[in-house]
Amino acid sequence: MTDGTGRAPRGVRPGRRPGPSRSLTTRAVAEAALAEGLGTFSMPGVAARLGVSHSTLYRYVRDRDDLLRTAIGVAVDGVAWPSDELPWRELLGSLADRLWELCDAHPGLAQAILTTPGTPPAIIERLVRYGRSLVAAGLGDRDAVVSVDFVAELTLTSWIAMRHLDGETAAGEGRTVREEYRSSWSVDTPFLEVFTADDTWHGRGWFTDKLAIFLDGLAHRIDARPGGGSQG
Repeated sequence: MTDGTGRAPRGVRPGRRPGPSRSLTTRAVAEAALAEGLGTFSMPGVAARLGVSHSTLYRYVRDRDDLLRTAIGVAVDGVAWPSDELPWRELLGSLADRLWELCDAHPGLAQAILTTPGTPPAIIERLVRYGRSLVAAGLGDRDAVVSVDFVAELTLTSWIAMRHLDGETAAGEGRTVREEYRSSWSVDTPFLEVFTADDTWHGRGWFTDKLAIFLDGLAHRIDARPGGGSQG
């Protein structure tokens, strides 16, 4: 390949076809998307971070959704997930903790998991493992899979809701969504004091309480099945 003068274009060695670096991999592309931010990355932005052309990315992923799924899988693979040999309640509680921490580490991940078409194999593999663990604890197949999915979805949606509180209201004026909500619940009714409590609007909010209520109900379901209640 020459530039019309008989010389090879700058940066291209004679006899070598231009193309992506040999060190570039699908995983490297996914890691670049994670570094850019799953909620905001663009294909051109990822390409620029990698020092390649926009079109080069499509040798590794089909489109932005495919890159999102791949990046989610890479993020999931990087977590020390709880052992599926844990007692069922500890297992689901630990699953929620690790998932919340993962969302903290990668803003935009929660929204991406909930809205990107398709499910990365890394998530499916853990759903199967944890589902089988719940079956061993006494649940039926459907209840086991739904339980794992419920804990994951509750974690993701709760994380999104708590992060949303940090944003400003549409009216601006420096007032956060959290402050707007709290002020609307500031009424002189003892029962509603829980709505103005500081821990309701910071950290994980009511997430831990919601998860505990679900796990208590699941314990009753497991205990009601023949042979249930063996793992507590």
